[in-house]
Amino acid sequence: MTNIAVIGAGASGLFLTKLLSESTNANIFVFEKNSKPGYKIKASGGGKANILNTQISGECYNNPAFIANLLSRVNYETIRSEFQKMGLKMTVDEENRVYPSTFFSQTVLDVLLYQLSEKVHFIYNYEVQHIQREKQQYQINDYPTRFDKVVIASGSPAGMIGKNRKNFNLYLNDLNIIKEDFLASLVGFKIKNYPALLSGCRCKAICTLYQEKTLIHQEGGEVTFKDEGISGIVILNLSAYYNRLKDKSRCSIHLNLMYDDNAYDVARHWQRFHSFCGLIHPKLNRLYEQRPFDLRNLVLEISEPYELEFAQVCHGGIVLDEIDEDFELKRHPNIFAIGEALNIDGICGGYNLFFAWASAWVVAQKMRSCFYAAQGK
Repeated sequence: MTNIAVIGAGASGLFLTKLLSESTNANIFVFEKNSKPGYKIKASGGGKANILNTQISGECYNNPAFIANLLSRVNYETIRSEFQKMGLKMTVDEENRVYPSTFFSQTVLDVLLYQLSEKVHFIYNYEVQHIQREKQQYQINDYPTRFDKVVIASGSPAGMIGKNRKNFNLYLNDLNIIKEDFLASLVGFKIKNYPALLSGCRCKAICTLYQEKTLIHQEGGEVTFKDEGISGIVILNLSAYYNRLKDKSRCSIHLNLMYDDNAYDVARHWQRFHSFCGLIHPKLNRLYEQRPFDLRNLVLEISEPYELEFAQVCHGGIVLDEIDEDFELKRHPNIFAIGEALNIDGICGGYNLFFAWASAWVVAQKMRSCFYAAQGK
């Protein structure tokens, strides 16, 4: 009987477990350091679970070539079909984001956990600290079962407070795996000389990330002004592109507050009313009264991103050179790495969860073929 260890009961680990439960007779042991599964699934999309995007492309990720190759094997339709077979009804919004029709993240988690094989075993409050090879099998900590296959699905430290990150993925040291340090991605920015009076303000703007005079990325959306800086989906997306820069100095965000009507005659408005109180948010108007600025080019100089505990996703993790096209570690046969454990990160909108599902799907296909070959089928 094949024994499979899945390290992590997050999106990729649960999706893999569900697929294998339905198609193999393997014993599957899911090790989870928390007391419950699916922590990040439940938080996704503000609790609505933005699980996919209909317009997946490599350009939405930090490694476009790797994703382009992956998309030749598994795409949006593949994952949507798998969820439909599990009984999940989905809906698509005007920005191509896919949600469960309930708009409730628990629905996704319930589907993944529903009617799992009796051969699936969840071990909660269990932190994996060591993986050792024992002949042709693997030993996890001092757990009594030996495993034929191990899947690293332990995610990233995004959203974790410092003390909980201390021993994060410590077991990777046993495998001598090359990895890049985790950096906060999909996160807000702290701003130099930040005008504190803007705290609590929300507005829509065309947001542009510049490094000196070089345009890095631009898109529009709602900006949220916090105590020390800015956030919001559009800002989180800018942070993904910011993290891909080798040199992150001299970066700034430029806000065009004429989001809905860029042709509006701002100068004429001022000549007529001598105020912008009816044109922009009151707090932005107060800032203008103190230090006038171009409404189409409010410049905010980046100090640094917010800390990891505020990040939705991380940049970094196991480098892609460590895995083959089936997500198997090249130097450790029968150990796989999927989801956020790998150095792949995408923008907001269902892209990161797509990668979690897609990488798990590929590993499930590989394990199914091995299982059936062993059974002589």
